[in-house]
Formats: sequence, C-alpha cells, structure tokens
Amino acid sequence: MLTAHRLSKYTTVACLVLAVLIQQVVSRGLLSDFDKTAREIARDINAPHDFFSVTVMLGLRGIILTICLPILGWLSWKRRSWVPIAGFLVVLVFETGIAGALKISVGRIFPYQYENFWNRMMIGQDEMAFPSGHAANCVALWGYVAWYFTNAGTRARQTAIRLVVVASLIVGVSSWLIRTHWPTDLLAGYAVGTISLLAVIGLYTALRLNPEATMQHSQEAGRETADAQ
Repeated sequence: MLTAHRLSKYTTVACLVLAVLIQQVVSRGLLSDFDKTAREIARDINAPHDFFSVTVMLGLRGIILTICLPILGWLSWKRRSWVPIAGFLVVLVFETGIAGALKISVGRIFPYQYENFWNRMMIGQDEMAFPSGHAANCVALWGYVAWYFTNAGTRARQTAIRLVVVASLIVGVSSWLIRTHWPTDLLAGYAVGTISLLAVIGLYTALRLNPEATMQHSQEAGRETADAQ
C-alpha cells in the first residue's frame, strides 16, 4: 500500500521532474537540443505512420472514457456508491486541468510543424504540444483503473502496473516515431499523469475511501480491541 510518506516522496519527485522539463523547454536548454536530435532520428527511421497512428490511440481520452466510464458506472451502481467513478472523474479533471494550463502557458509547436517554423523551437505561439495529453491520459486514467481494481502486493496489481507502463511506452514511442510530440512533451505528460493519479490516491486515502486504507484501519482497530481484551 502507498503510505503517506511514499505518496509525498513520489509526488515531490514527479513535480521536480515536471519543473525541470518546463525550465528546459521555456529556456531552450540542453533537453531542447535533445528533442531536435530525436526528431531527426524519427524522420530518418520513417516508421509506418498508419500503424503507429493506431497504437498511439491507447492514450486517446475518448477511447479511454468509452471503455472505462461504463465499467466504473456499472460498479458504482452495483455498490450503490459514487466512489469508483468519482475518483476516475477527479483524476480526469486534475490531469486535464494541469495539462491544459501548461499547454496554454508554454505554447510550444509540434514536431511536424518544425520545418514550417523555420527550424526554430517556438515558444509563446498559439500551439499546445507541451505536455502530451496522450501520455498524461495513459498514466492518470489507466493508472487509476489499475489501482482501484487491484490490491497492493498482489500479482494482479503488479500485472496491472506493468500493463499501464507498457501502454504508456507504446504511446510515447508511437508519438515520437510519427512526430506528433517531442520527447520532453511525453516525459512531461507522464509527470502530469503521475501527479494527478497520486493526488487522487492521497485524497481517497485521507478520506478513508481507499479500500486498502479502510481495510488496514479495520485490521488495526481489530488488533487494538483484541489487545484490550
């Protein structure tokens, strides 16, 4: 189970990573040079656009909502509780809000627009490449489903986490190969998704809406009762 200490540590790390990426992109630092090199490599590889345009859809918000909302809605109805679907919607709002604010404030062009902008990493334009919404969706939305439907320390949780990681990597690699995002856009998207997911896990844990936290509290209460007797 994610303890309060671990949640704070992981969130702090994700925020620091995001802050460094923002600084590098805005100031056109070393990572911007890395982005340019990565774009040229992707262009030389000339990967099949039709194939990777499909795999990148693992991070498409509409597809994720189409799959997850009916399942979580049915679970909420069955349990007569808003908890399962509400957490998903809160993650969605957090992730969309953070990513949207950064897209507007940074205003970065997409890699496929690079040559049209005279080979300059334009900042301050009316563009929204940074961060990648697809990458954020993968981590935040698929991550919430993986967390909510599995228990800590189980093989199911480990498998679910691996699937989320694999899906996120597929989206990242696909987006890089078809040049819809710079690598730093994707890394920032992962960071935004992680921050949003951890925020909701922390909120649910604090409110004792996290099934794991509720179970642990009940076990501790049971031990205290047994000791008293």
